[in-house]
Amino acid sequence: MTLQAQPLPVLSSEQYLRRLLAAKDVTQALQIAADHVAQALACPVAWAGLVEGDYLVMGAHHGVESTEMAAAWRLKIGEGIGGRVALEGRPQMSRDYRHDSRRVPLLKRLIDNEGIQATLIVPILLAEHTLGVLYAAHRHPYPWTEAEQEALEQIAHDLGVRLRQLDVDGRRQRLADLAERRSDRARRNTEAGARLAGSLAHQADPGAALDLLAHEVGGRVELRQSDGTLIRASGELGEGNPRVVGRTVLHDCDDLTVVVVHTREPDEHARAFIDLCIGLFRLQLLRVSERERTTQRLQGGLFDDLLGGRVHDPDSFRERMALMGVSVQPGAQVVVAGLRDHPDDLVRPERLERLLRSAVPGVVTVRRANRLVAIVGPSGRPGREVRDQLSSLVARAEGSWIAGLGRGCAELIDYSTSYDEARAACELMIRGDVEGPVVTAHELGILGMASLPPAHLRTTVRDVLGPLIDLDAQRGTDFLPTLRAYLAHDRHLPDTAAALHIHYNTVRNRIARIETTLGVDMRDVDDRFRLETALRMHALSEALGHPGLDLR
Repeated sequence: MTLQAQPLPVLSSEQYLRRLLAAKDVTQALQIAADHVAQALACPVAWAGLVEGDYLVMGAHHGVESTEMAAAWRLKIGEGIGGRVALEGRPQMSRDYRHDSRRVPLLKRLIDNEGIQATLIVPILLAEHTLGVLYAAHRHPYPWTEAEQEALEQIAHDLGVRLRQLDVDGRRQRLADLAERRSDRARRNTEAGARLAGSLAHQADPGAALDLLAHEVGGRVELRQSDGTLIRASGELGEGNPRVVGRTVLHDCDDLTVVVVHTREPDEHARAFIDLCIGLFRLQLLRVSERERTTQRLQGGLFDDLLGGRVHDPDSFRERMALMGVSVQPGAQVVVAGLRDHPDDLVRPERLERLLRSAVPGVVTVRRANRLVAIVGPSGRPGREVRDQLSSLVARAEGSWIAGLGRGCAELIDYSTSYDEARAACELMIRGDVEGPVVTAHELGILGMASLPPAHLRTTVRDVLGPLIDLDAQRGTDFLPTLRAYLAHDRHLPDTAAALHIHYNTVRNRIARIETTLGVDMRDVDDRFRLETALRMHALSEALGHPGLDLR
């Protein structure tokens, strides 16, 4: 039996084009094309396969009877007849599919179950790029003609043009949606930034400001020193794997570092918002710092009067200090801190100030010359615990900080004495006469001495040690250091010799010469007391830089 090609019906191309232009999406356009193939080529079955990665997948179909064919048809590009069309970009046909060697075994059962025996396949092209393939099929062997192939190619061409338009329109819509989402997100970020800025303006406490920052960012925010030491952390993390999503060093805020931890990696907009929030937090820190500097300038005169003992009307003075936000209570102590390796400079005192404020409630600090002075309120704890707490804070601050601690103050007039003692202890440590990060005047045995007038110290030292000081200055001897070491080692000759790196007999001879020169007896308790007191006054005068006393 000879198969005759059926006459080609008149193609309603205009109607097809109008329907294509009316299609709202890719799926609808593919379905219109499949329906038109069946009508235009008078074939019972037609379908369109779309390229997805390395495969062709069913995009639309007409006349397919089995649900399995519609759902499971999937062909690797380059395999089978349709796969070769997608790969090579040129038409292929099979007049009798049952005897075609190009068939793919995996799809053989689907095609046979559908009863398809002849196929004509053309590519859906966009320029030289294959978007998919278009099938026309019969359920019996069929001799495809060139006219039918040209008709199917024209249908596929018009479909490709429309798919490109839909892709462009889809891109435009996606871009418009993206722009709208970005605009909405920018608006929300602006509102959140304005809300954060307004809230920060009313917060003088950096800790509360950090809490607000964590709330807006929606994660955990850490404030760390430049060495990584954690100062404060705010905010909670949700479920997921926490990771550091932002790290900003605030160079103009004592090199503090703000670390943002979140369970999700932020996108471009979220990262910009995080940067905005950190910027606002930085401005608040600078604002608070400037406010504190202004307050310090105003408080400076009051502190000069308080620490200098110029308190003529205690009640009026307390009122003035209260107006400045400073409360002086019985039991408070004065701390004077300096840098052992920078004795003439106060390098970055903000770090120690910040540690003091975070650990000691109500502490007040002021900078005097090259020292940091703090008034530490009463803690109700033993003096040893106060000293240990200060030692811990000094050790945590960057730099070789040391501090002297004065006596507790019962009245306003006591603050000048406490300051003198703390300053004296600090200066003695800076000179290297005393070890340790924090030393009290009581430990140094200089209680009461530090506030004595320089002339009084000078007179006492000259009366007791004058001949010895003159002898060392005139002859280059070391009698004064020997006396200090001898008394410090409880008159033990071997220990004194070891400390001075001299012979035992040399120490014995020097002590005998000292007793003769000063007219004292080292066995006499009163003589030793006068010598030790004069030696402490001598060291104190030298540390405080009192003029008029030749210490050599």
